[in-house]
Amino acid sequence: MQFFELAIGARFIFQGRKYTKIAMCMTEDETRIGHIFRGETEVVPDGEPMLLPPAEAERWKPDEEYWADHLTPAPGQR
Repeated sequence: MQFFELAIGARFIFQGRKYTKIAMCMTEDETRIGHIFRGETEVVPDGEPMLLPPAEAERWKPDEEYWADHLTPAPGQR
């Protein structure tokens, strides 16, 4: 599932570490260190997933066309 689909307070696993979603683009890990997540990041729910209502999730769904046009590679990654 994608990060944007989770409700605030949802717990999930990413690359073997457990996180809690604390805002629409922020999490904290088990040691309470904050991290920023992009909406389209694939995550695994930790237990029963807490999901946003479908209408709210649609509001936060990443716009792939926008990012394809606006992301620029970092220097040396062209």
